[in-house]
Amino acid sequence: MRNPRRVTIAFDEESYEIFNRLRYELKKSQSEIVRNALKFYFDYQEFEKYDKGTIKFYVEMLSEGEHIILDVDHWIALLKLVETHPEKEKFFELHRGVARSHSEQFMGKPAEYVLHRLEACNFFRVNKVGEKDFTLIFGNDLTKDFIRPFLEEVFSGLGIEVEIKEDLTKLRIKL
Repeated sequence: MRNPRRVTIAFDEESYEIFNRLRYELKKSQSEIVRNALKFYFDYQEFEKYDKGTIKFYVEMLSEGEHIILDVDHWIALLKLVETHPEKEKFFELHRGVARSHSEQFMGKPAEYVLHRLEACNFFRVNKVGEKDFTLIFGNDLTKDFIRPFLEEVFSGLGIEVEIKEDLTKLRIKL
């Protein structure tokens, strides 16, 4: 390795405390921490085009091990199977039970948070059209038919009154 180039930097108090904590916890040199932070920041710039809230949802959901990434074609294939299955109603009762469980997890969160969290799952796209009015845009009817009872149960469990109107590829939600 060539002779390293020396740089002097100044920290505010908070940054200095974080820096020292990293040195202690990672047991790395000051230079190594700064080099790694610089590389991380450079790589992070690639993610600037993405919504940070959505990325945070992904990290939370995937790191907890309670969610999976599923190809859309597999998703539609499963929903088509459910649609034609003789025990379709049993599936939707189980589905409503899962929704009730989710309402417990969402307790204390506003309705808009719930919609954006589900949007991060790629079930639909949310379009806020008013203070308490949202349009959910779906890629197909099967997903719309899957999400509607889920939302009804979640909002009911949260004690949020909601009016849901159905269009061909959309659900219009009024809180």
